Amino acid sequence: MAKRRQLALIKFEDPDDPLSPTVSLGSTDDFARAIEPFNTRTDHESEGGKKDGSGSIVFYGPGLVLEIIPMDGQVRQALVYCQNQDFAFPVLYRLCKANGWKIQDIDSGQMFG
Repeated sequence: MAKRRQLALIKFEDPDDPLSPTVSLGSTDDFARAIEPFNTRTDHESEGGKKDGSGSIVFYGPGLVLEIIPMDGQVRQALVYCQNQDFAFPVLYRLCKANGWKIQDIDSGQMFG
Protein backbone atom coordinates (compact mmCIF):
# COMPACT_ATOMS: atom_id res chain seq x y z
CA MET A 1 0.00 0.00 0.00
CA ALA A 2 1.28 3.47 -0.88
CA LYS A 3 2.14 5.85 1.93
CA ARG A 4 -0.40 8.60 2.49
CA ARG A 5 1.15 11.98 1.85
CA GLN A 6 1.19 14.24 4.91
CA LEU A 7 1.04 18.00 4.54
CA ALA A 8 0.51 20.97 6.81
CA LEU A 9 -1.62 24.06 6.20
CA ILE A 10 0.05 27.17 7.59
CA LYS A 11 -0.22 30.94 7.23
CA PHE A 12 2.68 33.40 7.20
CA GLU A 13 2.51 36.89 8.66
CA ASP A 14 3.86 38.11 5.29
CA PRO A 15 2.43 35.78 2.61
CA ASP A 16 5.28 36.61 0.21
CA ASP A 17 8.04 35.82 2.73
CA PRO A 18 8.33 32.16 3.77
CA LEU A 19 10.79 33.20 6.49
CA SER A 20 8.24 35.42 8.24
CA PRO A 21 6.58 34.08 11.39
CA THR A 22 3.49 31.93 11.10
CA VAL A 23 0.16 33.24 12.34
CA SER A 24 -3.16 31.65 13.22
CA LEU A 25 -5.40 30.20 10.52
CA GLY A 26 -8.26 31.66 12.56
CA SER A 27 -10.50 30.53 15.37
CA THR A 28 -11.91 27.02 15.24
CA ASP A 29 -15.21 28.39 13.91
CA ASP A 30 -13.45 30.65 11.37
CA PHE A 31 -11.40 27.69 10.14
CA ALA A 32 -14.50 25.50 9.76
CA ARG A 33 -16.28 28.28 7.82
CA ALA A 34 -13.22 28.80 5.60
CA ILE A 35 -13.05 25.16 4.50
CA GLU A 36 -16.80 24.54 4.25
CA PRO A 37 -17.19 25.93 0.68
CA PHE A 38 -14.65 23.31 -0.43
CA ASN A 39 -16.88 20.38 0.57
CA THR A 40 -14.80 19.78 3.70
CA ARG A 41 -16.56 19.23 7.02
CA THR A 42 -16.56 17.16 10.16
CA ASP A 43 -18.89 14.22 10.36
CA HIS A 44 -20.40 15.63 13.60
CA GLU A 45 -21.37 19.19 12.69
CA SER A 46 -23.86 19.55 15.52
CA GLU A 47 -21.18 18.78 18.11
CA GLY A 48 -18.67 21.28 16.73
CA GLY A 49 -16.49 18.60 15.21
CA LYS A 50 -15.35 15.10 15.92
CA LYS A 51 -12.93 15.19 18.82
CA ASP A 52 -10.72 12.40 20.00
CA GLY A 53 -9.01 12.12 23.38
CA SER A 54 -6.31 14.62 22.35
CA GLY A 55 -8.83 17.38 21.58
CA SER A 56 -8.26 17.20 17.84
CA ILE A 57 -11.03 17.94 15.36
CA VAL A 58 -11.15 15.94 12.13
CA PHE A 59 -12.58 17.25 8.85
CA TYR A 60 -13.20 15.19 5.72
CA GLY A 61 -12.99 16.48 2.16
CA PRO A 62 -12.44 15.25 -1.40
CA GLY A 63 -9.43 12.92 -1.21
CA LEU A 64 -8.21 14.33 2.10
CA VAL A 65 -8.57 14.38 5.84
CA LEU A 66 -7.74 17.54 7.85
CA GLU A 67 -6.91 17.43 11.54
CA ILE A 68 -6.59 20.43 13.83
CA ILE A 69 -5.82 20.81 17.51
CA PRO A 70 -7.12 24.21 18.59
CA MET A 71 -5.02 25.99 21.21
CA ASP A 72 -6.73 28.80 23.09
CA GLY A 73 -9.50 28.65 20.47
CA GLN A 74 -7.05 29.34 17.62
CA VAL A 75 -5.90 27.02 14.84
CA ARG A 76 -2.13 27.40 14.37
CA GLN A 77 -1.82 24.76 11.65
CA ALA A 78 -3.78 21.91 10.12
CA LEU A 79 -2.40 18.48 9.38
CA VAL A 80 -3.52 17.14 5.99
CA TYR A 81 -3.57 13.47 5.05
CA CYS A 82 -3.89 13.05 1.29
CA GLN A 83 -5.75 9.86 0.52
CA ASN A 84 -6.15 10.62 -3.18
CA GLN A 85 -3.85 13.33 -4.51
CA ASP A 86 -5.78 13.70 -7.78
CA PHE A 87 -8.83 14.83 -5.81
CA ALA A 88 -7.07 16.53 -2.89
CA PHE A 89 -4.60 18.87 -4.59
CA PRO A 90 -7.06 20.96 -6.64
CA VAL A 91 -9.14 21.44 -3.48
CA LEU A 92 -6.08 22.32 -1.39
CA TYR A 93 -4.79 24.86 -3.94
CA ARG A 94 -8.15 26.64 -4.13
CA LEU A 95 -8.50 26.51 -0.35
CA CYS A 96 -5.06 28.09 0.13
CA LYS A 97 -5.60 30.74 -2.52
CA ALA A 98 -8.93 31.77 -1.00
CA ASN A 99 -7.54 32.04 2.54
CA GLY A 100 -3.90 33.13 2.09
CA TRP A 101 -2.61 29.81 3.44
CA LYS A 102 0.35 27.71 2.31
CA ILE A 103 0.83 23.96 2.03
CA GLN A 104 4.04 22.44 3.37
CA ASP A 105 5.10 18.88 2.62
CA ILE A 106 6.09 17.47 6.00
CA ASP A 107 8.67 15.04 4.58
CA SER A 108 10.50 17.38 2.19
CA GLY A 109 9.71 20.83 3.61
CA GLN A 110 8.62 21.98 0.14
CA MET A 111 6.04 24.79 0.10
CA PHE A 112 3.04 25.10 -2.25
CA GLY A 113 0.19 27.52 -2.70
